Amino acid sequence: MNKITATTYETNFSKGVASLADEAWKARDEEVWVNNVQDLITDDGVILDAGCGLGRLLPRLWSAKKIVLVEPDIKRFLHASVVAKCLIKEDEELLKKLLQYNDFLQTDEYDLLLQEINSSPLKSEKVHLLNDVMQSKAISQYGTFDLIVCSHIYEHISLDVIQESIAAFYNFLKPNGSLVIFACKSPILYHFRDDKEFNNQLILITREEFFDICKNGHSAGLGIRYMPFDLFPTLLANPFNPTLQETFGDEFKSQSKSYQLPTSPLFTIKQWEAYHSEFYTHKTMQVGTYIEVPQIQARLYRPIKPIESVAEILELEHQVNQNEMLKKMYLNDMVVVAKKKNGD
Repeated sequence: MNKITATTYETNFSKGVASLADEAWKARDEEVWVNNVQDLITDDGVILDAGCGLGRLLPRLWSAKKIVLVEPDIKRFLHASVVAKCLIKEDEELLKKLLQYNDFLQTDEYDLLLQEINSSPLKSEKVHLLNDVMQSKAISQYGTFDLIVCSHIYEHISLDVIQESIAAFYNFLKPNGSLVIFACKSPILYHFRDDKEFNNQLILITREEFFDICKNGHSAGLGIRYMPFDLFPTLLANPFNPTLQETFGDEFKSQSKSYQLPTSPLFTIKQWEAYHSEFYTHKTMQVGTYIEVPQIQARLYRPIKPIESVAEILELEHQVNQNEMLKKMYLNDMVVVAKKKNGD
């Protein structure tokens, strides 16, 4: 049996996370989803998960009428296909194994599941899977969408691909449809390289090196770029705005290769939220802490002390989100909710 391997980069499935950070991550992850996405999912809705990865979001999207998942990496595409099959068959035991990203994903049983779904692709009226890039015109065969979700893709791709994807999303969405983007953020633009997803052994690199990684594929490493929120209003209104060239250099393209766009703004941002800080542990600490926490505590005029509970983490993140400046400065992740505007 030939093992199916990732065409981009491997995921470090055995990532170890301290229980406090893991609990806080799960709690905030659920909050952010409820705050920003849940109400956009309707019983008669048609949804696109653009760059679905391992299909982590599929259970959350399941109440919609039709869901289309697009993923270029063959291993992730097949994993997401097995997740979809579990939901259709209501196989909760296997679904739990697939979504926990544990040692099960290193077993022969798991490899066999990928082989089986590869030889007998899933057929369903409710969920459709496409092994393709998220800006592909082939996606249009599934009709127009009420909601497009693009989760943690933009930090790994170059600007030209981001530009083309936003043009595609505008064309794929129904009038007044919603686009939800999850991305890594920072107050300034900066770039990292790693060998595997979730390794947290990041090497600081230049923008040019990041672009080379994007062009050369997985052999060059895993590129990770943290983008300021302030870039997104421009990107979403006009992804080919000439002002972006100064920041992104040769990554910038002046027009779409595949899609016609209006001269008026494409999207307007309705809301956004920041969440999750960088976690690390120390041999003198029992539960670990978050790197930014002392700075956040100081900015909020609170006592500077180690974090001892999930409730404290959530309270700090809530307070950060009540202050626009702190919201842009702190926390590593963001969700941006945009609405399609009617064109000329």
